[in-house]
Formats: sequence, structure tokens, C-alpha cells
Amino acid sequence: MEHLKSSFERELKNKLSEKTRGAQSEEAVLMKSFKYFDLNDNGVVEPDEFAKAIEKIGIQIPTRGDLEMLFSLYDADGSGALDYKEFTAIVFGGGAGAKQVPGGMDPENLARKLQEKLASRGARGIIGL
Repeated sequence: MEHLKSSFERELKNKLSEKTRGAQSEEAVLMKSFKYFDLNDNGVVEPDEFAKAIEKIGIQIPTRGDLEMLFSLYDADGSGALDYKEFTAIVFGGGAGAKQVPGGMDPENLARKLQEKLASRGARGIIGL
């Protein structure tokens, strides 16, 4: 099951990198694909919509069972629908919706550490930098 997920995510990232243009990120392309298939515009994608979005991106899932298994792996709360913001957060690193920056630190802690470091060196704002 974990092999299917890692294989799927690797292929997904490859396909998305092929479809990115200029300043548009892979996450933005994925969000756009999912929003396109969110037919009832409720902010989530149901299993049939998920299948269409994956197919549109260009990924072939071998069986319907594999597709359902993938869907259930990303549907952490078991609601029967995927929130595409959480899905992109999981795929692009960060577990269940947690944002991470390089080094594994969340943005708030990173900003706090930067402020502390700057303050320790006497910097008090933009001019101090």
C-alpha cells in the first residue's frame, strides 16, 4: 500500500512538473486540476471526481481497487471526500495539512527564530538589517 502511494506521488510530481509554466508552481497546477473537477464547487473532491482529476493530469492507475485505496489513504478523516488543500499539503510535504519549510520547521517558529537572532545582533527593523 505504501509502495502504491509513493509511486503515485512520484509520478504525480513528474506530471505536474511537466505541466508547470513560468511562475506557476506544481501545487497551483494540482489545485487548478482539482478545482476544475470539483463539479459542485463544495471545496472537496469525491471519488469519481478524484479519478477524473488524476486521469486529466495523465496518470494511469492500474485498477479501480488501487484508485479506491489511494483515495482512502488521502481521505484521512474518512469523510468520503478529499479537501484539495490538505491533499496538496500531504503530497508536497507536511503530513495532514501542516506547512513545513526546509529543515522541518513550521513558518511561525522560523520567523520567531529569525526575529530573536536579529534582535541578538542589535537589528530593530528593516533599517537595522
